[in-house]
Amino acid sequence: MFDTQLVTFDAQPDVLELQGLPILFDPDDFEGILIAAYNLANDLEKVTGQHSPIWTDIEQPATTGVILVGSIQRSCFVQEVGSSNSWDQLSGTWEVFQTRVQTCPWPCAERMLVLAGSDKRGTIYGCYTLAEQIGVSPWHYWADVPLSPRPQIYALSTNTTFGPPSVQYRGIFINDEAPALTDWVHENFGAYNSKFYEKVFELLLRLKANFLWPAMWSGFPEPGSIFFTDDPENQRLADKMGIVIGTSHHEPMGCNMSEWRASGKGEWVWETNKSNVSDYFQAGARRSRPYESLLTLGMRGDSDVSIISDDPKATLKDVIETQRKIIQDVYEEVDGVGQVMALYKEVQEYYEQGLEVPEDVTLLFADDNFGNIRRLPTQQERTRSGGFGVYYHLEYVGTPRSYKWLNANSAGKIQYQLRNAYDNGIQKLWVFNVGDIKPQELPLSLAMSLAWDIESVSGVTIPKFFDACATREFGQEHASEISSLLQGHDRLMALRRHEHIEPDTFSIVNYREAEAILQRHLDLDDHASKLFESVPSAWKAAFFQLVLHPIRASRINTELRVTQALNKLHGLQRRNSTNELAHRCLALFDEDWALAERYHDNEWTGKKWNHIMQQPHYGYYTDTWHAPSRDLMTGLSFVQRRQNSTRIAGQMGVMVEGHAGVRPGVINEESDRTHPSRGDLIKGLTLPTLTPYGPENTFFEIFARGTIDIEWQTQVPYDWIHISRTEGLLGVGEEAHRIKVSIDWSQAPDNFNDTAMIIISARSGDFENVHLPVINRSVPSDFQGSVEASGYISINPSAATHLGPASPWIHLPSIGRTLDGGIALSPDPSNNSPPPPVLTYPLYIFTSTPTIKVILYFTMCLDARPLHPLAYNLSLDPTTTCTQQLPDIKLLNTPPLPPSPPSSSKSPAREKDKEDSAEDTVSLPTGLPDGWMTAVQDNIWKREHVFENDGKEEEVVGPHALVYRAMQPGLVLEKIVVDLGGVRESYLGPPPTAVVGGRSG
Repeated sequence: MFDTQLVTFDAQPDVLELQGLPILFDPDDFEGILIAAYNLANDLEKVTGQHSPIWTDIEQPATTGVILVGSIQRSCFVQEVGSSNSWDQLSGTWEVFQTRVQTCPWPCAERMLVLAGSDKRGTIYGCYTLAEQIGVSPWHYWADVPLSPRPQIYALSTNTTFGPPSVQYRGIFINDEAPALTDWVHENFGAYNSKFYEKVFELLLRLKANFLWPAMWSGFPEPGSIFFTDDPENQRLADKMGIVIGTSHHEPMGCNMSEWRASGKGEWVWETNKSNVSDYFQAGARRSRPYESLLTLGMRGDSDVSIISDDPKATLKDVIETQRKIIQDVYEEVDGVGQVMALYKEVQEYYEQGLEVPEDVTLLFADDNFGNIRRLPTQQERTRSGGFGVYYHLEYVGTPRSYKWLNANSAGKIQYQLRNAYDNGIQKLWVFNVGDIKPQELPLSLAMSLAWDIESVSGVTIPKFFDACATREFGQEHASEISSLLQGHDRLMALRRHEHIEPDTFSIVNYREAEAILQRHLDLDDHASKLFESVPSAWKAAFFQLVLHPIRASRINTELRVTQALNKLHGLQRRNSTNELAHRCLALFDEDWALAERYHDNEWTGKKWNHIMQQPHYGYYTDTWHAPSRDLMTGLSFVQRRQNSTRIAGQMGVMVEGHAGVRPGVINEESDRTHPSRGDLIKGLTLPTLTPYGPENTFFEIFARGTIDIEWQTQVPYDWIHISRTEGLLGVGEEAHRIKVSIDWSQAPDNFNDTAMIIISARSGDFENVHLPVINRSVPSDFQGSVEASGYISINPSAATHLGPASPWIHLPSIGRTLDGGIALSPDPSNNSPPPPVLTYPLYIFTSTPTIKVILYFTMCLDARPLHPLAYNLSLDPTTTCTQQLPDIKLLNTPPLPPSPPSSSKSPAREKDKEDSAEDTVSLPTGLPDGWMTAVQDNIWKREHVFENDGKEEEVVGPHALVYRAMQPGLVLEKIVVDLGGVRESYLGPPPTAVVGGRSG
């Protein structure tokens, strides 16, 4: 995607016109090259409208030009061309290709474009790179991306070398593929056969990938998917086309678990069935022998659970030794085939406790199934000849809750994690769990771009990635708008995965949080809908699949959850609007499935993608991670619309921002006397305090809760208190009014600090008092920094001092839950850099308080470097007596690598670690820190620190300096909140407060 340009669509000096040119290859070259060459010819014809004939010899009528495709290993034509123009840059390299425009040495053509590869895949990548640059997206089939007619295409005359790739093996794992992908495959191909895999292999090669763990789920139809026996052509086709086949993290030695279950060879238990399991391993290795393969070593329990053993380490040691003997026997050398040991879940713990893995075996570390890499190799480990890989999830089924419906990955998070992996030596194998494939077009494109060229996307150039995607798939005309839509959706995906959002996730009473998030979704949907109408008809299918559908599906998901929450709140308050919101929930629930139905059958693609979006995503339970079998919505509230509220409550209701109400909807007729609210009910009608440094306005709502019309009016005590509306009529069709309240600070008395009373009355006799605290205060004119709003300060970390071009701190604008992104140290895998400078955040505090709580929000991550745990230093005014200096605090309290303990006689796998697919209940997986199950769904870690002021509360008022220093790379700070007693509950925390005097806090 980000390769040097090979072609132009404008005539220039020395270019070679490509349309209609024949493609020449040696028929004795690799079969995969011939397939790619034929595909290139078809691509050229589709784009230019002119036929590109295939030549297998040079005895042809003379023409102006020819495209030569071949490997330096087998193509006689490439070798002959190289006799005078050496291919030294290609010789002995891995998956490298070179392009050049030159004079043709044969009479059949005047000039030629040469696409020469160092090996089979290098040449194939050359073909598909040219195809992509003339306008054929790698996702052409999978996303119905149209081909833009280009009657004139020219090859540039520059000579360019591409590769080698940053990561040697790069590919996907088709996993969790039922029901959506499996139903689609069986309807369109009959099974997971070579016709299906041909589409997968071509996609991978066009993305410059080379590796696959094939589909393997058991289930309907029984026994499940078996790559090697479902179609004998599967493995042969993979090798022919150039795809390296392995088997997943829990399927050793080139065997599928569904195949074992169908074999009738007994239990998948090493200690009691070693002979049969060993024979099975032997058969898998022999079957893989003729083909390019990576064999997975080790063993987990059936259904991807911990190995069944009383001594897991000892058992695994015996398993690996047996597997190595089999490899020695089959391949004649113990390292005669590439081997991978997946350190997944508890297997990583066994390794860290002393499980020995042979030096030449690739250690495949894993993420926590939610995009957070669990382990990076140490400097000592990085001397291993087998190298390192990572198994990374773009979707997952398991604890604490599955996510597999839509792409819910943040590009910024993916880039940061993979770059960190690469910089720490994980460069041998990257394999991505992609589930149904179809929803993961964008994150997989990003991952493969980084795997091919780690420099292609950085933390600050992610917008260019979306620009490139939009241009590649849709051309220049609408690229800017489409890129903006994709980026907007990506930033929303960083908040929380779809399946993890419940009605109570986002606050509907504090900071207008749910309202603001939903509005972002609504704006994207509206923009995408309008743009959809204007894109040419040929692009509508791709636009619907890649842009409109994910944006709309996400909007429906969020709107439904927010509407459910409002329905519950309005029901508690006995609002007339309760029933309308309930019906809106039902309408959204129906709209969600109607959108899937349109995906499955529409005017652009017919039923091509039937089933592919049928994954249930509503109806999870908190006590299990299992996905629902069918969408379910629960908990709707209805009020009796023909009934009035009791007279003591009245027919007019009032709610203030920041409070759902005290005992909403219920009364005590002996004591409540709610007109106007008094006593303990006052807090339910007290607005957030307005100050010059807080939000510009607050609001209250007047609503109907009976059958009669409400004609209301308000009175304010001061003319510098502005309200957006002073009177209104509530009736059928308009049953609530929101009234915004603001202050004209230029007219408000200096140092005013009091509660103003806003009186609301209705002709029906209903009346109420809304309490508005107002504090007019100012900071000294020379202060620069963040100022307290009302009991809190909220800070974007990028606004710190000591940031600049030469700073070791980097601002990552596309990561995390805030639109500002996050701040992190530049990577330093050697860990030899001096301690970084601190980040200073000047604060001005007005509240006298004995304690100050500082809350830090970090992008979700794990302590992946065992010898250099993540740590930071935080202080508040270290030179004053009212605060304390905090010591270095390890983020996750993860100990360094423990010494190898003696073998245990009891298996933790049997008694503790049953969090995998065989266990229903939600429990903390082995080796992950406390709080992980919450943090991994929230996408952040929160760390709270309390500073005591030794009883000198008066010294708190005034300027202060909050000082932060990360002691290791890997920590991304997203937000700082200073809680002085005024922070209200919310998912994202309070929005940023005022900054005065420039960019300093």
